[in-house]
Order: sequence, then C-alpha cells, then structure tokens
Amino acid sequence: MILKKIMRFFCGRSLEKEISKTNSLIYKVEQHEKAAMERLKTQAGNYQTQVATYKKERDIEFKEFIVFMNKQLGLADAYVTHLGDFQDKMFVCCDLWMNTSIAEQEIQLLSARITTKLHLREFITALQMEMNKLSQRKERNEWHHMIKERPVLVSSEFIQRTVCQVNNNQKSNSKSINCNLSRLKSHLTALRREIEELRHKRDQLITSSRDLIEKHQTQKAKLNDQYRNCNKLFREIQDGFSNHFGSVATGNSLADSWIAKIEGAVTLSKLFSTHKGTADIQKEVQHELNDLNNDFQDICSRIKANRQSGDFSTLSGDKATRDRLYHEREQAHKRRREISAARDVIYKRGNELKEMLGKFDTLEPDKSIRRFVEIFGLGKDFDVHRVIGISTRESRRKHYELKNQNR
Repeated sequence: MILKKIMRFFCGRSLEKEISKTNSLIYKVEQHEKAAMERLKTQAGNYQTQVATYKKERDIEFKEFIVFMNKQLGLADAYVTHLGDFQDKMFVCCDLWMNTSIAEQEIQLLSARITTKLHLREFITALQMEMNKLSQRKERNEWHHMIKERPVLVSSEFIQRTVCQVNNNQKSNSKSINCNLSRLKSHLTALRREIEELRHKRDQLITSSRDLIEKHQTQKAKLNDQYRNCNKLFREIQDGFSNHFGSVATGNSLADSWIAKIEGAVTLSKLFSTHKGTADIQKEVQHELNDLNNDFQDICSRIKANRQSGDFSTLSGDKATRDRLYHEREQAHKRRREISAARDVIYKRGNELKEMLGKFDTLEPDKSIRRFVEIFGLGKDFDVHRVIGISTRESRRKHYELKNQNR
C-alpha cells in the first residue's frame, strides 16, 4: 500500500510537470500563432496598401493613357480627313495635268501641220515661178519678133505648115501651163485659207491651254498646302506616339538620364541622335581605361623588376599606386559597361519605336503619291513635281545626293 502511494505521489508529480510543460508549450504555440497571425495581418495590410497604391497609380496611368489615345485618335481622325482630301486633290491635279498635256500635244500637232503647209506653200510658189518660166512667153515674143524682123524669104507649103505647127504647139503648151498655173493658184489660195484656220484654231488652243495651266498651277499650290498639312499632322501623330512610348522608364538609370535630357518630344531621330552623341562618352572612357591599363602594367612591371633586383626602397609607394590604379581601372571598367549597356538600351528603344512607327507608313502622304505613280504606271523616272508640284522625301534625297555628287 505504501509503495502504491509512493508511486501515485511520484506519478502525480510527474503528471503535473508534464501537464504544466504541455500547457506551457501550448501557451507558447498560441503566442507564436497569435504573433504569426498579427504578422500575417500586418503583412496583409501592407499588401492591401501596396495593392491599393499600385491600383491607384495604374488607374492614373490608365486614365492618362486613355486621354493620350483619345488625343491621338482625334488627331488620326482629322488626319484621315486631310489625307482623303489630299488624295482627291491629287487626282484633280493629275486630271488637269493630263488635259494640259493633251492641249500641249494638240498645239504641237497643229504647229507641225502649219509648218508643213507653209513648206507646201513655199513649194507651190517656187513651182509657179518655174512654170512661168516654162510658159515661154519671152521665147515666143522673141520668135514672133524674129519672124517679123526677118521674114522667111523662101516660101513653100512645107515651111508654111512647119510655122503653123510651131505656133499651134506654142499655143497648146501655153494653154496647158496656164491651166496648171490656175490650178496652183487655186490650191495656194485654199492652202492659205487652211493655214489661217489652223492658226486660228491653235490660238484658241493656246488660250484655253493657258487657262488650264493657270488652273493646274492653282491646284498644285492647294495640293502643296494640303501636303504640308498632312505631313504636319502625320508627324504630330508620330511624335505623340514616340514621346509617349519613348519617354517611358527603361530600367537603366543612365539611359533614363540621357532620355530626360532630350529637349521637347522624345522622337525617333532624337533617340538615335542621343545614341550617336554618347559614342564620344564611350570613347573617352575607353581611352581612360587604356591609359589606366598601361599605367597599371607599368607599375606592376616596376614592382617585379625591383623585387628581382632587391631594391625595396619604393615598394610601399609602388604598391599603393598599383592598388589605386587597380581600383580606378575597375571603376573605369564599370563605367564602360554601364555606358555600353545604356547605349544598347537607347538603341533598342529606337528600334522598337521605329518598328512601331513603321506600321503607320502606309498612311504617310508620300505613300499615297508612290501608289498614285504605280496605279498609272508612270515609272520611277517620272517627274512627280511637274504633275502635282510636290517633292517627296525620296525625290528630295535623290536631289541632294545628285547635288553632292556634282560638287
């Protein structure tokens, strides 16, 4: 009995200790769970705050993007109207040019006909002169005068018949020549009348052609104004997209700082100009790195030579110089990598913009002009400026290239 009581006593104490230990562990777990829940609540609250902040920022960005796109759509809507008007004016201008060209060709044909008839008139006049010579009026008068002055002393039937035959032949030839001369005169009169009619018709064509040329010039001036308006709106749309997407943070602080220094809108040409301009910075860093490499190699060689010779008088100073050059060289390496990475980011951003803006090339006014040339099969050497009074970018480029070659 005593042993049982002792066992119960010790078991009870052990049980109490275990219960106390278990309760302590449970309490610690509860406290840990409570702390964990508090941390989770705090973290959840932070996440909610961050999400709310992010949502607010995204809402602002989304609203700004909507405003931007609405503005761009408004510009695009206005541009499409201008472009349609430009294309209509271009075809009207082409129609006037074709009418003017036809009139010019008709004038040239009439001038050629008039020239031909003038040559024919000169030929008939010369023919008249020759036929007058062939009429033998002078010879016939000389013949009669000779017969009168020197009558035939011997008379016979044969002689009389011969004289009569000569006189008859002369009269017959004279009548034939006179008939031909009369025909030539009549034909010359008709020819003169035709020349006057052709000249009158040509004068009328010249007058109407002048009106067509004046209308054509007026239409070309209007078309040129419309072309400038379309180009202005098209560049405004392009620059709007370029500035919006080109100025977005790249994630590269140096590249972002270069973009931030761009004055005005961040356009494609300005991005590539920035990339080109930063090449000098990269060259300067590369020159600096080359100089540091040379200086570092020189100091290392000097330290090695001094160690081999046993001259340690300048060793501490040389080591300090070597450590300094090593640090400066590492910094230069780092700057070169940063500059190279930033330039790559700028170039990549420019290519992205170029690809994006390339999708709008079909809406460019010059594209409408090229399509117009293709439709009519006018060829690459066709003078567009003569027809519609516009110099496209391609024609201006060719002009400047030719001008530079002739210098």
